[in-house]
Amino acid sequence: MIRVGGLTKRFGMHLILDRLDLSVTKGERVALLGLNGAGKTTLMRCLLGLIPFDGSLSIAGQDVRANGREARARLGYVPQRAPHFDGSFAEMIEFFTRLRGVEPAAVESRLESLGLAPAEHGEKPVRALSGGMLQKVLLALALGADVPLLLLDEPTANLDPRARREFLRALQSVDHDTTILLASHRFADVQAVADRLLVLHGGRIAFDGSVATLRDRVGDAVTLWVKVPTDVRERARQHLESLALPAVLSNGSAIGVRVDHAARADVLVELRQRAIPVEDFWTEVPSLQDLLENVLGLGERS
Repeated sequence: MIRVGGLTKRFGMHLILDRLDLSVTKGERVALLGLNGAGKTTLMRCLLGLIPFDGSLSIAGQDVRANGREARARLGYVPQRAPHFDGSFAEMIEFFTRLRGVEPAAVESRLESLGLAPAEHGEKPVRALSGGMLQKVLLALALGADVPLLLLDEPTANLDPRARREFLRALQSVDHDTTILLASHRFADVQAVADRLLVLHGGRIAFDGSVATLRDRVGDAVTLWVKVPTDVRERARQHLESLALPAVLSNGSAIGVRVDHAARADVLVELRQRAIPVEDFWTEVPSLQDLLENVLGLGERS
């Protein structure tokens, strides 16, 4: 579905993509990850034919440079933010279906399946729609074109938790034959959608594998925060450190310890056996940024 060979892109003196090679097959759900400036959006823009590049790039057998119109006709795109549109919901749908040459009925059917029936929302001005509604409209427009490839560039970045969950549920309902390439900074999005992860670093692929493989590389550690009374905080910290657990005092009265996910209860038992009362506790999982830095650090040492 996507074939990339020796893809190179510079902005002035800055090398963003460095002879990148990549292949994505039909029906794959691929998450594109990387630290800020890794080249995720640049790759998306190359796929869309929006910027010049060196190397080769094709979508469903169509060369992006030589047959740009045909290549773009085979993909749907959902950006981080919907484009500004002055008009009603119905007028927006009419405009973009005409622009893409899509049957309005196909888009209306998608909208209804996403809980956005045109008969109910058609007269609403676009500016009155929530961010979550607008992102689902963009998804419906992309799917209504019946394309084999979906490109999604941080589609949930500006959504609240509820809207994000609704969007991800909609994305999970996409036909299994449709290929998805998702760029995201949210690991929850990645886990919900992707079966393959690509980590960009230094303009190249630094990791190519599954979510499970990534977790195997970075381990299953979490930070367990334990809140104890102030008068026993130092004793609790010393005891945890005696167990070879690096303990860190937070700004409040909680102590954070890095442990394997399955060992959290052992820490609480240890404190109870030492007659140290636990007032509260919670778990903090690594952020996507933490995971990426860990993977990239491992790659540099190996």
